[in-house]
Amino acid sequence: MAKQSTKKSAGKASGKSTAKGQQAAGEVHAFQAEMQQLLNIIIHSLYSEREIFLRELISNASDALNRLRFNMITDAKVRDKDAALEIVLAADTEGKTLTVSDSGIGMTQQELIDHLGTIAKSGTLDFVKELSSADPSQRMDLIGQFGVGFYSVFMVAKRVVVDTCPADPSQPAWQWSSEGAGEYQLAPSQRTARGTSVRVEFKEECEEFCSPARIEQIVKKYSNFVPHPVMMEDRRLNAQDAIWIQSKSEVNEEQYQEFYKFLTHDFENPLHSIHLSIDAPVQYRAVLFIPPQLSNEVLYSPTGFGLQLYAAKVMIQNESQDLLPLYLRFFRGVVDTEDLPLNVSREMVQRNPLLAKLSSSLAGRVIRELQSLAKTDPERYATFWKQYGKVLKEGITSDPANQERLLELARFNSSQFPAEDELTTLHDYVSRMRDGQKEILYFNGPSREAIERNPHLEFFKKNGMEVLYLYDHVDNFIMAQLHEFEGKVFASIDQSNLEAFKEEGATPPNHEQALPEEELQEVLKYLQDTLGERVASVNASKRLVDSPACLVNPDDMPGNVQKMMRMLDKNYTGIAKILEVNPAHPLIRHMSSIHKSHRDSPLLKELAEQILDNCLLVEGLIERPEQMVERIQSLMTRAAENQTKSGT
Repeated sequence: MAKQSTKKSAGKASGKSTAKGQQAAGEVHAFQAEMQQLLNIIIHSLYSEREIFLRELISNASDALNRLRFNMITDAKVRDKDAALEIVLAADTEGKTLTVSDSGIGMTQQELIDHLGTIAKSGTLDFVKELSSADPSQRMDLIGQFGVGFYSVFMVAKRVVVDTCPADPSQPAWQWSSEGAGEYQLAPSQRTARGTSVRVEFKEECEEFCSPARIEQIVKKYSNFVPHPVMMEDRRLNAQDAIWIQSKSEVNEEQYQEFYKFLTHDFENPLHSIHLSIDAPVQYRAVLFIPPQLSNEVLYSPTGFGLQLYAAKVMIQNESQDLLPLYLRFFRGVVDTEDLPLNVSREMVQRNPLLAKLSSSLAGRVIRELQSLAKTDPERYATFWKQYGKVLKEGITSDPANQERLLELARFNSSQFPAEDELTTLHDYVSRMRDGQKEILYFNGPSREAIERNPHLEFFKKNGMEVLYLYDHVDNFIMAQLHEFEGKVFASIDQSNLEAFKEEGATPPNHEQALPEEELQEVLKYLQDTLGERVASVNASKRLVDSPACLVNPDDMPGNVQKMMRMLDKNYTGIAKILEVNPAHPLIRHMSSIHKSHRDSPLLKELAEQILDNCLLVEGLIERPEQMVERIQSLMTRAAENQTKSGT
């Protein structure tokens, strides 16, 4: 305990309760200099919101009531044994005071000295020096082991008076008072009712906290689930039940819906609720909700939300982002644990391994609940995935420990289904793969319609090979890091040398009307010479059925990787792609004829340029669209002239 100097007041203790503004008659206790420094830091540096003083006073009152209830189990000698266990708030707007009273265990004179007269029982001069010189952002961690929440009251109070009467009938009542200036007064009190009252005399700039409406707002924000009635003007302020403490069997669907609306101020019912009661590896209780809609705030401002963290039904953090990983940020709800050490202000939890264990356990339980929902109620899960799939998929790359389970939760549209809202799991895709197929085929695009029209899909449609359609932005990042699932490798259909082209039973495109090999090689060489380094090479295609040409990616750089790189770096140019040409397409055949008869024709060069631009346009990679438009207009003009001259 910190040493204190003590002196008797000039007047003899009257034994009467001290009136507002008067000095308490009795003993005056002065803190040592280092304790005064510590008190100054607590008052001015530890709390970001002044309103939390009321939360701390109510929490202390609740603790006193809990201690009394426990003691009454073994001790029959209790003052006012039949008194109601409650917390009463009394606001005096004229006198600018607020009194927080409880009927709890009370304090003896020595307990007043120990608990209110000493800020840090184990405090030392070295500790205070370290705290004084520390960066304000680090003070939370340094002082975290000391329970000094009571002293937050001096952020708003010019004077505090505590009247307390112990539950032990043999102990007298005492009064403690202080102006927070480094000393306090102790005197006998005339209080006869068991418990403690804390009267806060507000500073002029803090008189807002005398308002009953403001008081009620603070109680509902921080102390709405305190296990004892918080009364003001004969009305209970904390009317909401802490349903997360109850057994799941005791809570019905209507109660979950009401609680969700209370927490979120949403008018709709939640899409799904999760109720957890966990005892190991860390003890916690939780009720979590999935809102019916994914909001833009959650999608684009992921750090603006979080779960409410409680300790013994008292809110510690309103939007804690440490409880669930970012990809589960859409959950709303409450987590309550008594195992986690808390810092002095209760606004931040200490950096503690227990918090990491809690977060890991909670994430695992939530994923398990989603797996259960997917199995027991596929229709509701499909609704969930439509709203939140793009967010949940972020975890596939950011949470390696749960990657396999998240892949099992993932749903994809594919060429197997005629509609966009029909989805498949990866497991079901693998089960439908043809004999000998080694690859899980997929393709990234801006939409299902765009993918369906892409030339890359032609071979696979003709051969009845299922392709997954990916059109969320996050899919580029996911597929860049995934390698296989259930022994099958992922492969984008825009890669140049797919195993699918080699598999038995895969029918090549119809080349019955293809150019003879010699003529084909002449066209390929012309295209290569004309387009130069803009393409890696020009090859005959094995994948095209209806289109004249397409661009494919070398095996070491799939298209989704290049798209991801462009998202990260606007100046990224990527590597040259391979131009694949359909030897059977009429346009390629006509180009061969022109090349044989008019090798230097300007039209031939324009056609080559336009073929490349068409492919770039389909890929979303066109850089100079105005040049392409001019070329198209020129080609159209000449086609119209030829039509006019021929008279047909």
